[in-house]
Amino acid sequence: MQSTPDNIEIEWGISASLIGKMLIANSPKGIVHLSFFETDESDSYQQLSRDWPQANLKRNDRLASSLAQKIFQAGAEPAFDLNLYGTEFQLQVWNALLNIPSGQTTTYSQLAKSIGKPKAARAVGNAVSQNRIAYLIPCHRVIREDGTMGGYRWGATYKAKILAQER
Repeated sequence: MQSTPDNIEIEWGISASLIGKMLIANSPKGIVHLSFFETDESDSYQQLSRDWPQANLKRNDRLASSLAQKIFQAGAEPAFDLNLYGTEFQLQVWNALLNIPSGQTTTYSQLAKSIGKPKAARAVGNAVSQNRIAYLIPCHRVIREDGTMGGYRWGATYKAKILAQER
């Protein structure tokens, strides 16, 4: 696993979005975290703190609101710089997720085949579940082989909302 850099400045904040309340965090190299929550952001903030233990975390709700507005603007999906840290395999899976077009879905086994590891569907599922940047890395577009939605790190309600919004 690639370790996170020491003493990096990360600005984070809370914003409303089309999907619900979100915590988003940005470093000089790009977005490092995006998560959804119902009422209390403390779990999302604790996860950000665990993922970036050496970072200088600074709250900036204005930046979060600006980013949320850009992320959920109508029309084409905007491109954002993403600052990703993980194993080589996780990075490979997360990059493959970026190739799933909006409004479409794939299965864990199809995603495994797309990265050249057709027997690694379970490992792919584990990597998908470790994604720390909701929506922008579209892990919500991965469903089970039987066509059911399956799990979602931020809850099945959010997954259903996002998929409905994309269609």
